[in-house]
Amino acid sequence: MSAPGRRGEGHPATRVAAMKPLLLTAALLTCTALLPPTATAEAASATEGASVNMVDIAVSPAGFTAPDRLTAGVVTFRVSSTDPDGAWLGLVRPRPGVTLEQYLGDLERAMGADPVGGGQAVARDVEMLGGVAVAHVPASATLPVAPGSYYLVDFRDVGKPDLASRVRPVRVAPGRASTDVRAESTVVALDGRYLTPGVLRGPVRFVNLSPQANEAMLMPVRPGATLTDLDAFFAHRAPAPFTGGPTGVVPLSQGRSAVLAHGLPAGRYALVTWVTDVRTGKMFAAGGMRALVTVED
Repeated sequence: MSAPGRRGEGHPATRVAAMKPLLLTAALLTCTALLPPTATAEAASATEGASVNMVDIAVSPAGFTAPDRLTAGVVTFRVSSTDPDGAWLGLVRPRPGVTLEQYLGDLERAMGADPVGGGQAVARDVEMLGGVAVAHVPASATLPVAPGSYYLVDFRDVGKPDLASRVRPVRVAPGRASTDVRAESTVVALDGRYLTPGVLRGPVRFVNLSPQANEAMLMPVRPGATLTDLDAFFAHRAPAPFTGGPTGVVPLSQGRSAVLAHGLPAGRYALVTWVTDVRTGKMFAAGGMRALVTVED
């Protein structure tokens, strides 16, 4: 590959590059303004006070254990997994009158034969607060949690006959926690695309402003992989360009955010979602919701 030629400060490409941080800042301010009032109110009430709650969860092929009680505020779920399939651990809050059996039935439809109807039902069933996906590297997700009744679900367990027994109920009591959650990079999910810097440094804040629940997964790619390779894979025309499993933020409802911290090696990664658009039944990634980014230490 030839080195790019040098450009003077007046070159249009140079001016565009200089504007990118300003454009990203403006977009993030817009994100805050667009958050639903319930989400912003919960985030504000859940993030006043002293400290972040830390929850350590170890996942094995047999399942996972987790506290059945937490204090409201900012909660960090630190997850590691010895399961070869990794773990996709998420926190959900059932809506009034929704039973666990109803939600799990709809979740299996959404992740199986009926992604549109099942996905729409899941959106009616629960509020998705997000969580963390891990492969071979531990990671954590930090998110605001209001008082109430919740379930912790490993989405990798969907389809197993003992799914209900693997889910962990969690009661969150009123409390106070810190707003000081550091993030050095920000990724925003919009409708059908990501707004992301080309380089992700340190903890990454994921903000979901797409029209439904969505996620952000980082997957290492082989050297030289391109967006064309990603598109060919999601169109079922080419082998996977990935060299490892996903690490990232599992689906969270529109208007919510979470901060991902990880120990991923520096390198080139695909930023993807495996979520289906419940309007069309097509995966967002197959419609172009993907990016290539560099992760730095």
